[in-house]
Amino acid sequence: MICNYTVIICANIFTSNKWFITFEVIMKQLYYQFYSFLKQTLFMKSRVLSAVFLCQLVFISFNIYAQSAMTCGFDDARKKAIAENPDILIRERMQEDYIKEFERNYRKGSRGAREDKIIIPIVFHIVHQGGPENISDAQIYDQMRILNEDYNKLNKDTNIVVSAFDSLVANVGIEFRLAKIDPNGNCTNGIDRIYSVQTYQGNDYSKLNMWPRSKYLNVWVVKTMENGVAGYAYIPSTVAIENANRPMDGIIILQQYIGSIQTANATRSRALTHEIGHYLNLYHPWGSDNEPGVACGDDLVKDTPTTKGSTTCNLNLSDCLPGTIENVQNFMDYSYCSVMFTEGQKIRMLAAVNDTTARRSTLISQANLAAVGVLDSFTSPCPPKAAFSANKSFACLGTKIRFTDNSYNGEVDAREWTISNAVQTVLTDPVIDVDFIQPGWQTVSLKVLNAFGESIATDTMAVYISEAPTVYTAPYSEDFEDEARFKADWTILNPERNRNQFSRTSDASASGNSSVLVNNYYSLQDADIDELISPPIDISGLTNNDLTLTFDYSLATKNTDFSIDLMDSIVVYGSMNCGTQWYQVYNNGKTSLVNGGYKAGYYVPNGPYEVYWKKLKGTIPSTIRAGKEVRFKFQVFSTTKGNNFYIDNINIGNAIVETGILDKTSVSNISIYPNPTTKESMVDIELKEATNVSVTLYDITGSMVTSLVKDQLLNQGSNMVRIDDNATPSKGIYMVGIKSNGVEVFRKLVKQ
Repeated sequence: MICNYTVIICANIFTSNKWFITFEVIMKQLYYQFYSFLKQTLFMKSRVLSAVFLCQLVFISFNIYAQSAMTCGFDDARKKAIAENPDILIRERMQEDYIKEFERNYRKGSRGAREDKIIIPIVFHIVHQGGPENISDAQIYDQMRILNEDYNKLNKDTNIVVSAFDSLVANVGIEFRLAKIDPNGNCTNGIDRIYSVQTYQGNDYSKLNMWPRSKYLNVWVVKTMENGVAGYAYIPSTVAIENANRPMDGIIILQQYIGSIQTANATRSRALTHEIGHYLNLYHPWGSDNEPGVACGDDLVKDTPTTKGSTTCNLNLSDCLPGTIENVQNFMDYSYCSVMFTEGQKIRMLAAVNDTTARRSTLISQANLAAVGVLDSFTSPCPPKAAFSANKSFACLGTKIRFTDNSYNGEVDAREWTISNAVQTVLTDPVIDVDFIQPGWQTVSLKVLNAFGESIATDTMAVYISEAPTVYTAPYSEDFEDEARFKADWTILNPERNRNQFSRTSDASASGNSSVLVNNYYSLQDADIDELISPPIDISGLTNNDLTLTFDYSLATKNTDFSIDLMDSIVVYGSMNCGTQWYQVYNNGKTSLVNGGYKAGYYVPNGPYEVYWKKLKGTIPSTIRAGKEVRFKFQVFSTTKGNNFYIDNINIGNAIVETGILDKTSVSNISIYPNPTTKESMVDIELKEATNVSVTLYDITGSMVTSLVKDQLLNQGSNMVRIDDNATPSKGIYMVGIKSNGVEVFRKLVKQ
């Protein structure tokens, strides 16, 4: 009987007019119907046992989708804006007065607003670094279809609206169209692709190249959102007066929430419908001062009942007013079975687009629609402008690289790819997978054309293909003293193609003569990114105690305020498949790295190690510990407020290298004996002349253990310094630092 009942539920779902579009809605509906059935009919033990299996299936499927519930950053963004400018609350009250007047006129039949089709021009800014966040045109077109269905009651799943609300499902009557003319009067397809590390920030500062909000609805698509939300927008009164320091108006959203295909899916495809609701002055159904499920609240719309809000699809929810079903299926809820706006929400949105607040009424004016090319009468006699992107900037021979045609301006009728050093050298598809047969930087060209003209884009550094260089065995260290080895083994990537990039320098070093530098003194943009990739290293033989990566760094800032949001930072990754997958080894997170203080000029850390340099340590993750050819990537994020960023003495697996050039000091020779030792050792320091010397003992992480000699005048010739048994209490590797003339050199000491 249980199985029969389940089949009946499924049959009713799929054969009735109220059929479910997505699997998660089916499973949620099954859960509530089936659970109710079990409570009423299960008495016998055998039935309980069989029900347990079915309940587990329902709960597992239900939880899969509950875990992916969307979170919107609207409330937090609004509160932050109000904290910065409390006058926003006054503007909110004024707009509410306007909405009440608009609704009175609307219900009287004299709405005092335009009666023809409402069209909103839209532009998608795809902020990317060549990864999955650089979504295809097809995915954006699919999102446009979903928006226009949802806002015009054309979405088929309105058929599943519960009886309490099926008479309130609104045809809002707003159509969204991709702009055809950009702010400079040029042709566009309404898709603006921006290569920037800001795709990882996901906040107002990621809203790059904002087109005038009086002419376009701006949507920014990014890879990562601040605070882990899916996206956010502001209501018109919050942005009535734009913030002069950062763009605000518009929507910013994660790439996997755009459309229902490719990197997205149907489950997440209504997120932009939700965010545009905020843009058009809708609140969450539970209000704006609490999270869903916490307390009953109201959204200032008469036909949406008071609710706590939902992150599940309980269609019979009635927590706030006994006997009153809550509008769980509303697009502004979090239930993931959202399929509708109400008539009251429609009026509120129509009021927004007919109001001058935040320039919404200008946006939909006939003059603007003609100016941005979205009227039916518009024709676009424009040639395409070639553009493309690669899904990787670094790979090894044998790895296929995917290139995507991102051409804009006019429709592409035909294309031709020309690829150097590849198995196939001429291709015509919009997306191609290329297998390069020669190492080095690769040249790729794309020619696109239509009846109105053609253009060609060529990139001589489209991707770096690494050959099979020397594989080193950990423990491994790199002090950048050998220029030839550095050039042969290490790969420098400069995604922004600007003056900021890694280079070897002899200006400064933690020890020895050289280090590597990101010359950020000249930075002209925030969140610039530069990368340095190591040669392959076999780390499979490292023990648990040796699964570490350490390095010295030095960084100064040109900023006197250390509390700014964007600070220079570094992330280190490891990959055992030549960059196909990277796993994090170290990330400074929110911690400021500035250890060289404020420097207005070009920063060079010339001075004592302990003042100008600092050692950082990361743990090699389990995902790559078996790797026989692991590459490590040092990724530095720079800002206009930062200064030069130096790195030295990279150490993988606790390798200890005797570093330091004696020619820079008064020291002619250093000997430590016995070494290894079981108890004490002696350090013999030979000096060319009498001079002040400091001798310091460090542990393997670079932390000071003890000062053996502190800036003491030693004689010319041999000087003996004792390291007693108490100074090295545990077995392991230590470093002895000998400093003279402001330069410190190091020697290894092993305690057995």
